[in-house]
Amino acid sequence: MQRLQTWLDQDARRSLLLALLALAGLCALAFAQQLGGLGLMDKTEGLFVEIPRQMVASGDWITPRWNGEIFFDYPVWGYWMVALSFRLFGVNEWAARLPVGLAASATVFAVFGVLLLVARTAEPHHQRLGRATLGATVLALSPGWLGWGRSSVTDMFLASAITLALLGFVVAHTAEAQRLWQRRLGFMALAVFCGIAVLAKGPVGLLLPGLVMLVFWALKGTFFQELRSTPWIPLVLLFLGVAAPWYGMATAANGSEFLGRFLGFSNLERFTSVIYDHPGPPWFYLPWVLLLLLPWSLFLPVACARLRFWRLQVWRRAAPGDDLPLLALVWLVVMVAFFSAAATKLPGYILPALPGGALLVALLFAPLSPSTALGAGMRITGWINGVLLVLMAVAAVLAPRWIEQDPSYPAFADALRASGLPVLLFLPLLAGGVAFMVVLLRPSNRLQWLWIPNAAALASVLALVLPVLIPLVDRERQLPIRTLARLAGKQGLPDEPLLVVGYKRYSVVYYSGRPVLFVSSPRKASRAVAQGERLPESVLLLGSDAELLEFGIGPGDGTPLGRRDAHRLLRLPLQRLETLGRS
Repeated sequence: MQRLQTWLDQDARRSLLLALLALAGLCALAFAQQLGGLGLMDKTEGLFVEIPRQMVASGDWITPRWNGEIFFDYPVWGYWMVALSFRLFGVNEWAARLPVGLAASATVFAVFGVLLLVARTAEPHHQRLGRATLGATVLALSPGWLGWGRSSVTDMFLASAITLALLGFVVAHTAEAQRLWQRRLGFMALAVFCGIAVLAKGPVGLLLPGLVMLVFWALKGTFFQELRSTPWIPLVLLFLGVAAPWYGMATAANGSEFLGRFLGFSNLERFTSVIYDHPGPPWFYLPWVLLLLLPWSLFLPVACARLRFWRLQVWRRAAPGDDLPLLALVWLVVMVAFFSAAATKLPGYILPALPGGALLVALLFAPLSPSTALGAGMRITGWINGVLLVLMAVAAVLAPRWIEQDPSYPAFADALRASGLPVLLFLPLLAGGVAFMVVLLRPSNRLQWLWIPNAAALASVLALVLPVLIPLVDRERQLPIRTLARLAGKQGLPDEPLLVVGYKRYSVVYYSGRPVLFVSSPRKASRAVAQGERLPESVLLLGSDAELLEFGIGPGDGTPLGRRDAHRLLRLPLQRLETLGRS
């Protein structure tokens, strides 16, 4: 070990290279391992990935389409990235998820770079490098960033773009007078990534970074000074150059339908009223922030208390860079407050807040400026963290007994027990909890190293659990639907409707390669089929045994075409469907 330390000390670039390689390995573990091993998840991922597949097939990269209809719920940045990946690597699950994995990884490396940049030049190199590595590690190993970094939906594209925009603001804000290039680079990143965020989700991609900047300037007492010194004209022009062309082309191609559907329904109505049956109380996101940053979120109260954000005069005297903790707090609070005010609520919406929380936690363990020693609050939080890891380890062993028997997937609980996953999850979590206790019981004050057991436990879980969990979930839960959907694409007659009964499995559109009607009752199914250009002689029905039974399908109804576990595909005469609809 001493020989390695001596080798690293001989050239600072060696330790930098080692840190970058370690982060690359962590990102590969988190965002690349088994990335294509799981079939598309229902509902959202199945919908989101089908749109770029249709873009590639049709050659129309301006107007998004899904299931035979124009789909303007979201802009096109995410669709473009996935469609480009399809063009390069073929249409498959790995290619569909590669862009979100790259976006999540790029943000992790950007956090590393910015924390390295804002550190004081007089600070020892190993301390600067350690802080930057810690910040990137906390973000990469946050459950929310990890989960959405492996799922091809629009949330990660928005969150990564907003994060990169605000990190660009940090680069510009901390630039010294003689480093004009740094200020220009930071503002350029701010404008470009705000444009990408608007292409990923709409006006919220500009509004949220803008709110964070304005609140931060107000707290710093530099609001009007910053408004005067910021180069707004080139920023606006660069932003419009990125975001405006698609909006202009989409409006030219679709007219008022695009403006009404996208700006009216998907933005204003989503904020002011509940759509798609996703309500939530004002405090909806508080437990989600705790869960999506767990276990790092346990340290947020200590981080906020040590920050003493209410002492504005101290923060107003702080040099640019030293005030990064205040910006991180504003980042976290503004994001949570904004989405809490919206009527429609989903856990993924809060994803842009996580990097702010990750920065707060990292700067608690490795502050940018000298601070007092970590005290009782940190020690208490450490004990809570350690006990939580032990309880999670015990829960992992007991989990197979608690899983309810799902009639749609009757063999899942038994397969989980047989896989050995509970033990694989138990071991690193228990080791992490014990490591916490060892650090806390030592007489010397080593509280600044409490992040290491968390990082080691979470990284070990990724290395041990994902290679077993993903094939298991795919085999037991995704493969039956995927197999029957592909069979429906092959067995379906021309103009024969495909009906998915019960749960809206949007991935069936992708895997069958044909339009799908999602129905819950025979009456609604009959009406939907009757709206077609011509009445077919029969329809295809896909669903679980329980869903088909509730639909009214008896043992002798229809012609069986395929079965996988508790799911069936059958052909039903239209006359029989109409009879069921009248009963």
